[in-house]
Amino acid sequence: MRRSEMKRRFRYFVASAGAIVAALCMIATPTLAQQGKAPEPTSSPAAKQDAKFDPHDLNGSWISTQGAGAVGDNNPVPEPPLTPWAKEHLLIKGGISHAGLNATSKGVASSGSLPAGAVAFDANGVPTNVPDGHFPGENCEPQGVPVQFNFTVFYPFQFIMLPDRIYQMFEDHREWRTIWLNRDHSKNLFPSYFGDSVAKWEGNALVVDTIGYSGRLWISENVGHKMSDAFHLVERYRLVDATHLQLEMTYYDPKAWGDKEWSGWKKEFKLDSKGDSLQENVCDPAHWREYDNVVLDPAKKDSK
Repeated sequence: MRRSEMKRRFRYFVASAGAIVAALCMIATPTLAQQGKAPEPTSSPAAKQDAKFDPHDLNGSWISTQGAGAVGDNNPVPEPPLTPWAKEHLLIKGGISHAGLNATSKGVASSGSLPAGAVAFDANGVPTNVPDGHFPGENCEPQGVPVQFNFTVFYPFQFIMLPDRIYQMFEDHREWRTIWLNRDHSKNLFPSYFGDSVAKWEGNALVVDTIGYSGRLWISENVGHKMSDAFHLVERYRLVDATHLQLEMTYYDPKAWGDKEWSGWKKEFKLDSKGDSLQENVCDPAHWREYDNVVLDPAKKDSK
C-alpha cells in the first residue's frame, strides 16, 4: 500500500470514527435527559459573555466545522478555462489521488467520492482518484496556502496576533507564515512558497492579500494543476461570534485564467483552544522511507 493510499485511508478512517462518535452521542443524549440534566439556557452567563466578544481578536487555535467529508474543496463555482500556456505548463502529470473538484459540476461530489479504483477526469482532463496519483506534500514538499485549508478538518491552525503582524501556524507539516498589518507589498519581492501577505481590517473582516508566490505549489488536492508564479490570493476572515470563524477566498492567476477570477471558496472553523492546541506533526522523508521499507513492502509481499 503506497503512502498516498495510507494517508487517504487514515483520513477516511477518522471520518468514519467521527460518524460513530456522533451516533453514540445521539444515543447518550436521551439517557442524560432522563437523569434530569437540562440543556444550558441561551441566557446563561456564557452566552452573555459571548455577546461581548472582540470581532478583531482572532487569537487561538481553529479547526474546521465541516467534517471529514470536506477534505479538499467543495466549491460550487466552476473553474475558469485554462489558458493555452497553463495547459502546457501547469497540469499535473500522472493524475491526482483524489476525485477532482470539477467533477462536482458533472453530478459527482468531490474529495474521495468515487469507489476505489474508479477513474474520472476533471474539467481539464487530468485523471482523478488515481491510486498512485500525486497529492500536495506527498514527498514532504511544502504545502502552503491555500492548500493547507484542505486538511484543517484534521489539523488545526493558530493565529498569534501582534500589533504589526499576525502569525498563522499550521499543525499539518508544521508550517507557518507571517501576515503583515497595514503595509504595502514590497516592490522587490523574492518569490517564496508562502508569498508575501499583507492585511488590513475592513470593518470586522480581516482582508489578507498575498502575492509573490514561487509557482511551485498546488492550489488544492482536488485541482489537477498547480499555481503559476502570478498566483494572487485574497482571504477574508470574519468572526461570527467568539468561537466561530468564517473564511472566504478568491483566486487570481493571469497566467492560468487570464483576467478571470475564481471565487466561491468558503471555509468555516470553530475555536479549538483560545491558546495553543497544535501538536508536533513533522513530515520526515527518512522516516517515511523507513516505514515504507519495514512495514509497507513486507505487508504487500504477504498479501500476494
